[in-house]
Amino acid sequence: MRIVTRGDLDGLTCAVLLSLREPVEGISLIHPQDITEGRADIRPDDIIANLPFHPACAMWFDHHLHTATPHVPRGFKGVFAEAPSAARLVYEYYGGEAAMPQFAELVRETDRLDSANLTPDDVTNPQGYIKLGFTIDGRSGLGTFEKYFLHLMDLLKTAPPVDQVLADPSVRRRVEVLESQDEIFRAELRSHSRMDGNVVITDFRDLDHVPVGNRFLVYALFPESNVSVRVHWGPNRAFPMLLLGHSIFNRTCKTNVGELAARYGGGGHRGAGSIPLMDEPDQQVQMVVNELKAKG
Repeated sequence: MRIVTRGDLDGLTCAVLLSLREPVEGISLIHPQDITEGRADIRPDDIIANLPFHPACAMWFDHHLHTATPHVPRGFKGVFAEAPSAARLVYEYYGGEAAMPQFAELVRETDRLDSANLTPDDVTNPQGYIKLGFTIDGRSGLGTFEKYFLHLMDLLKTAPPVDQVLADPSVRRRVEVLESQDEIFRAELRSHSRMDGNVVITDFRDLDHVPVGNRFLVYALFPESNVSVRVHWGPNRAFPMLLLGHSIFNRTCKTNVGELAARYGGGGHRGAGSIPLMDEPDQQVQMVVNELKAKG
């Protein structure tokens, strides 16, 4: 079997748990749009986790809104339900803490990071699995990491203490990059962001290189915002991407951004979403911002 998942902490935790319970022979990291736009090569024995449903798969686990389609068969193998992370669904499917107590902390912290249930200190001074999660977050700007993902899988499958994982040379190098660019990232956020009503809008399209940084930092710098809109170039600068997110500190946004993103060709869940801006990007951004302002 092969695990097909997303390259973030939730996908990583899913992969670790699944690899210990299923005869897994490979890993494929893809973007949700690869499935929704029909580019993904999904095989009959694939386990899809933390991604939209595909009718060819053997098993499916996900917790995002709008990832189930009318073609999901009744009684499919796996779980689709509301949860703080897809990893939580996988964990409970295989017996949860009673069956795998050594992974309770990893799953609990994956829940916190994937649902953005973080404190200001988690953002400005991350520790433990939260820090690890930022090293494998594509939105941190650390580049491709399939080999790193596989390396972390091997580390985590033996359930070592998280301090031991963070001391690993590959992990430490990424942490050092994040820490060394923190001030540069803060400066670029301030200079490329503006408030429009309750929305903080960040546009990084004019940067040749976006500094590495923590995607939640914008909410600490703009505490008056309750939702963020960030525009940056997608893969190979082929098209811009629009990222939406509820503030994790000012939790007053009334808009379900996953539903909003889905109406514009993207997807996500209540608190976060993304939209590939294929046509008239500036017009689409303004339309999205207007909707976010209208609901407050």
